[in-house]
Amino acid sequence: MSDNEGLEDIDGVGSTYADRLRDSGIDSVAALADAGAEEVAEAAEAPESNAESWIEEAAEITDEEGGEDEDAGEPDEQDVDEAKGGEEAGESEEEDGEDDSDEPEAEESEEADEEDGEEEDEPDTTKDKLDRLGFFDNDFTEFPPELSGLKRFKAEKNAEPIIEALRIPEYDTTFMRLEMIEALGRIGDEAAVDVLLDEVNNNDTKMEAMDALGRIGSEKATEKILGLLDPERKVQPHVRTKAAETAGRIGDDEAVEYLVATLESDSARVRGAAAEALGEIGSDEAVGDLAEILEEEEDETVRIGAARALRAIGNDAARDALVEYENDRNELVAQAASAV
Repeated sequence: MSDNEGLEDIDGVGSTYADRLRDSGIDSVAALADAGAEEVAEAAEAPESNAESWIEEAAEITDEEGGEDEDAGEPDEQDVDEAKGGEEAGESEEEDGEDDSDEPEAEESEEADEEDGEEEDEPDTTKDKLDRLGFFDNDFTEFPPELSGLKRFKAEKNAEPIIEALRIPEYDTTFMRLEMIEALGRIGDEAAVDVLLDEVNNNDTKMEAMDALGRIGSEKATEKILGLLDPERKVQPHVRTKAAETAGRIGDDEAVEYLVATLESDSARVRGAAAEALGEIGSDEAVGDLAEILEEEEDETVRIGAARALRAIGNDAARDALVEYENDRNELVAQAASAV
């Protein structure tokens, strides 16, 4: 395998991931081996744990190819001497063949022992790893079988085995990963934040991972979520909407500046989510921006979000801003204004 080939030969890197890596300049096994896990995860839009596994395998491949190149070439004098010695030993064994009739059986026995040893060294399968985590210790079985174990862990509020299962790079069953992410959000253990942040990099699990992070409410997730609100980044509107909702549920004041900027989004859905998130955080400094939305916004769903946000903030400035909308043309805006 040359340095410029073989990304798809890395375990877990299919054609989709390989194309994303090449588009980001990681176009060979050697380049993958030299890259950082965070860089690879962002380029492939995959969990960082997967990226670490790919980089490790790529490094092993490049090391092996380097070793083969060094070992190739002319045999040295020691090799020649050993070869001559082997020939002389072979001649001697032929002469004494009748006395060594038991040796083939001994050699066969040694070969069998070596084969047994090789079988014992085979890597664990995904099923083996899930079994050790306790996913199959159940009185009943659903499909897939590990689903029963997941439901048991969820009922026990035991996040640890679920976290470890999500860290198995080759465990790529999307249905089960989504179920595990949802379970971690319900359990609410902050220990799950790191693995959920990895899942935000995966297009298949991004939305559910943000939802789970919002449920947990840890400010450790703030930086990652705000990155998805950055107006300089190209982020799809539905993803930016979920990021705004998640920021609101986390409630970190650090998100206020980003959410206020998000009120200028081209997407009405994104603007509405940002307005309601500011209400969930209870940001006094956003009152003026929300009042401006009520006055100038053309999309009624965004106006409703702004009115509800002002009602949630509930300070004097917010109440003053809502007074004139108690008889608004939009019934839901009027209800929010009247409820203050």
